[in-house]
Order: sequence, then C-alpha cells, then structure tokens
Amino acid sequence: MKFLKQMLLILATFILVFQTANIAVLGDSVAEIQKKQEAVKQELDQNSNELTTKMSQINQIYQKLSQLEGQQQATQAKISATKKQLKQANLEKKMRVKDVKARMRQLQARQGTNSSLAVLEKSTSLTQWVGTFIALQRLQSVYNDSIDALKANIVTIKHAENNLQTYQKTLNQQTNQVTLQKNKLNQQLTALKTKIANGQKEISQLADRKKQAEAIEAAQKKALDQAKAKAPQAAAQVKDQAQAKVTTQAKTVATTALNVSGAKTLTMTATGYSVSQNGLGTYSATGINLKNNPSCVAVDPSVIPLGSIIWVSGYGLSIAGDTGAAISGNVIDLHFATVAQANAWGRRTVTVKIMN
Repeated sequence: MKFLKQMLLILATFILVFQTANIAVLGDSVAEIQKKQEAVKQELDQNSNELTTKMSQINQIYQKLSQLEGQQQATQAKISATKKQLKQANLEKKMRVKDVKARMRQLQARQGTNSSLAVLEKSTSLTQWVGTFIALQRLQSVYNDSIDALKANIVTIKHAENNLQTYQKTLNQQTNQVTLQKNKLNQQLTALKTKIANGQKEISQLADRKKQAEAIEAAQKKALDQAKAKAPQAAAQVKDQAQAKVTTQAKTVATTALNVSGAKTLTMTATGYSVSQNGLGTYSATGINLKNNPSCVAVDPSVIPLGSIIWVSGYGLSIAGDTGAAISGNVIDLHFATVAQANAWGRRTVTVKIMN
C-alpha cells in the first residue's frame, strides 16, 4: 500500500512537472503572455497616436478644401459678373458708334458736306468759316474720344476676365492636389483602424490566455505544494529522476509543435466544462485528477485515441484523457479549472492537431 501511494505520488508529480514543461516550451506561461500583452499594448498606443495625428491632418485637409471651394465659387461669381460687364460694354460701344454715325450724317446733311471747301463756300465770312470748321473738328474729336474710352474699358474688362479664368484654373489644380492628399490620408486612416481593431482583438485573446495560464499555474503550484507536504523526499526524488525524461519529452513536444505540418488536423466543435460544476466527478476516464491537473480534453476515442497529446487552437497543448456521453465524432470538451472560465469559453469551432 505504501509503495502504491508513493507510485501514485510520483505519477502525479511527473504529470505536474510535464505540464509545466509544456507551458514553458509553447510560450504560454503567465510571464511570457504578459510580455506579449505589453508589446501589443505599446503597438496599439503607437497606432492610436498615429490615428489621432492622421485625423487632425484630414481635418486640416477638409478645411483647406472648404476654403478652396469658397474661393472657386467667389471667383466664378466674379467671372460671371465680368462677362456681363463685357457684354454691356460691347453693347454700349455698338450703340455709341451707331449714334456717332447718325449724328455725323445729320450734321453733314445740314452742312451739305463735311469738306472744309464746302463749308467755306457757304460761309458769309472767314470768321464764320473758321468757327464752323473748329466746331466740326471738336465734335469729331469728342466722338472719337468717347469711342476710344469705350474700347479701353472693354480691353480692361477682358483682361480682368482672363486673370479670373487663370486664377480659377489655379484653384482647380490646388483642389485636385488637396483631394489626392485627402484620399491618401483616408487610406492610411483605414489601415490604422484595421491595425487597431486587430490589436484590440489580440489584447482580448491574450487576456483570456493569461487567465487560463494563471489558473493552470495556480493549480499546479497547489498540487506541487500538497505533494511536497505529504512526501517531501519523494517529491524531491521524483523531480530529480523525472527531469531528464521530462526534458526529452518536452523537446520532443516542442519539435513536434514547431513542425505541425505533418500532424493530423481536424476541425471540431469545442465546449468548455469544469469539475467545479455540480454532478461532475473529480477524475477523468483515464484516472487524471482534474482538480489537480485541469488541462484535459474529453474526446471520442474512435476519432482521437485516449492518451494522445493534442493541440487545440485558443486552448493550447493538452492530453486526450477523458470521454463523455455527449462526446461523439468531431466534438470535444475542454476542461477548465473554474466554471467561470468554462462559461467564458462557451462553444467554439477550433482546429485540433493530433501530435502523436
């Protein structure tokens, strides 16, 4: 009986040390998960800061576009007004020329002709001839000055219109450039949002893994403390004797885990459960104490042989060490130390790799 108890103690301690080695090999320890959490949080903070900067830049771009749009509208209004002025000036010029021609025809009709000889013949004196001739010249000069002023005004208005058209083209070019900047920033903004969403998802997943690792390490420490309290010498001997074997097995597991391409892979439905639930026994179908060794998977032996080492996505490396009435086909149950952890897992579709 004493020898049997010692063997059971040795077996329990060996399983405990083996599971601890598995966690270290796969990088699922609480300390390593915390390091990953810090790295992901740091990257998440950097992405969030960059997102804030990009949003500020985009706001400035939108303000610039709004200003350019206002300038374009104002310039277009000026162009329209200038076109109206040009049209009105051309109309006035046409009417003025028509009026000048009519007045000259009337004057010629009264004088008979506009030649200086004809005026001289009709004049009764030299004084009358000089006065009439000067009056005709002045009248012609006034008409000419009026027409020249209208022509100059038309040139000025046309010049102003050309300047406005050139300025409008410049505004359009600036708008196109700013729009390209806006589109580029929007693409960067979308990429950052995706990174942040992925980072937040990874933070959540790491938090779940940390809780599981903490629960496993706490249960293992408790079991090891109990084993040491009951048989300090036996525990010490087990640690020394099993170390070489554990190291060899851990290396084998690590090598297999790193080269999973050859492992048999299944897509299965996984549900969480815990011995802490009412009505469940402490020991698995293969005799594993689930309270002391929480990491255990219930399987259909016709699909996954009992005793197989398997890897479950989101759960990690474990032992196919239990069965159940509802476990049939591609369905497995994942054991957790607490009911809260089992409920948090719920029911998921997972990838299962049979390592041996």
